[in-house]
Amino acid sequence: MNPARELADRIGPVGIWLAALAEAPAVIGMAAAAEIEELGYGALWIGESPAHKEIFTHSALLLGATSHITVATGIATIWARDAAATNAAAQTLGEAHPGRFVLGLGASHAEAGRGQGHDRPLTAVRDYLDALDRTPYRGPRPTKPECTDSLMLSL
Repeated sequence: MNPARELADRIGPVGIWLAALAEAPAVIGMAAAAEIEELGYGALWIGESPAHKEIFTHSALLLGATSHITVATGIATIWARDAAATNAAAQTLGEAHPGRFVLGLGASHAEAGRGQGHDRPLTAVRDYLDALDRTPYRGPRPTKPECTDSLMLSL
């Protein structure tokens, strides 16, 4: 089966996008994630900005507070970390929570550029994806590599 179709079937037609979790205390966010999971939603989408929680750490907290819901980054900005750090974080989360983490990458808003420019976001994302492909990773890999097969992009 097509990995994207398999992911869509597993997540289902309705998920929750909850940007407010980035500003909530961790214990409240974790409790909210558990409640969203109990309500039967297939995915919890979170975003990233320079003024909010670091998205991989935040994802780990939410995944740790739940048992089967998918946590998806919508989006992790390419400006916040280099491709090696993104790859290592995504591989780690995918291995620790098999089939439950989806990496969404994008150029985000101009203010997320952190002084790196934002004039050619499509080129920047393409270059970043190329760097991801070249990045070595020696840790245990996910049994189902959601971070590569189910990559979401936003410009």
